Amino acid sequence: MNDHSLSQWLNSMGLVRGKPDNAELAIPCSPLPVGQAVDQWLPAPGQTCHGLFQISSVPDGPDRVHSGVMRLVRTLNLMAQAEVACRAVVIVAGPATPCVLKSAAYRERIAEPSLEGNPNTRWWNVLRQQGVPVLICLQALAAQGLSLEEVEAGIEPVQSGLSAALALGRHGFVPLNL
Repeated sequence: MNDHSLSQWLNSMGLVRGKPDNAELAIPCSPLPVGQAVDQWLPAPGQTCHGLFQISSVPDGPDRVHSGVMRLVRTLNLMAQAEVACRAVVIVAGPATPCVLKSAAYRERIAEPSLEGNPNTRWWNVLRQQGVPVLICLQALAAQGLSLEEVEAGIEPVQSGLSAALALGRHGFVPLNL
């Protein structure tokens, strides 16, 4: 496929070549997506994307925000700058499960007692304030010996993260593993 036919194909898929503009960020006071000065393929303005962000990878360290959370924030910011509405849902499961714990439980079970709290809590609150539901898989909680009482307020339990992902997929949410 030559460059011209590749461009036509990508355009037909709803992508346009350009730079993100200076539109407001979806998540205020958060990191900008990288590559702002470079032409890149972006969804066409005015479209709506439906993303199911499945955060299930091993955390980077007890004192750091999970890299999947930050990738989600940068993605939402990029979509906002491209003037693309992004309906997002987050499902936390697997080794990432402890990142939704209340600070006291997080310090006790996962991290150093000297930590002030769970570094992810701020971002869960910001995401929920922006209308992004954050779901926790009860199967993953049980597998790690954690209880729902230890989970940060406002995080919604689902019996099975995979079942929820299947249901959301039927409604156009594209699964993205972080």
